[in-house]
Amino acid sequence: MPPVHLDILHAEASAELLRVMHSEFPVAMVQLPAVFALIAPSNAAGVEALNTAKRRLSGKHYGSAIGGLREFLAMADPDYLPEIFQKDETSLCALEGSFIRLRVGEAAIETPTITGGTHQGLLLAEGPERALFKAIERSFQHSEPNEVFAGARYYAPICTSANLSGDPLGSITDMHRAIEFMGDCNIPLLLSNDAGSAFETGSYPIFAFDRNIVRVMRQGPAQERILRSLPSTITVR
Repeated sequence: MPPVHLDILHAEASAELLRVMHSEFPVAMVQLPAVFALIAPSNAAGVEALNTAKRRLSGKHYGSAIGGLREFLAMADPDYLPEIFQKDETSLCALEGSFIRLRVGEAAIETPTITGGTHQGLLLAEGPERALFKAIERSFQHSEPNEVFAGARYYAPICTSANLSGDPLGSITDMHRAIEFMGDCNIPLLLSNDAGSAFETGSYPIFAFDRNIVRVMRQGPAQERILRSLPSTITVR
């Protein structure tokens, strides 16, 4: 079947994405507000598809594309979770446009999505992209406990930047490179979003939480705005 390119608001976008997520090569490219990303189901087939598409270097781990806030927080170790997140899951919305790194288990736990007992999820504002992440999450929610997440019942898609692993050009932020990558790596579906070009581009910042302390693990677009919007109970180190 030839590759498909649809606008993210197309009436068939969700159905086409779910078809790909449950296919033999379950990987798709989505134009997010700041960068083009690859997404796949959070299972062994999805990990293999991303590894193949990116020609993944060893020692790398995948983040998730957060759909439901409650589902993401339920995976976290409450002893390391900021108190405000435990009381009010919507307080996470201050972190929209970033990766949120949380401790989910013992430091010895390593899976394709967990490193040193931590996992990071990308949180976007409510919109067409987030709606698709939620649709994928729902479509897998009756699966067995997820070994990709060390047995947790968390089924959000896994995601990564749309480029070859270690590419010196870095993350793909323009349509020309995205189309080239799609063809070179046999990506079956691209969902584009014209609104994405209105945002600052680049890899999303990463914020790691340890109780009420947050550390910036990678700088990125809107970083300072996000830090200013955090609850006052959280200290930046």
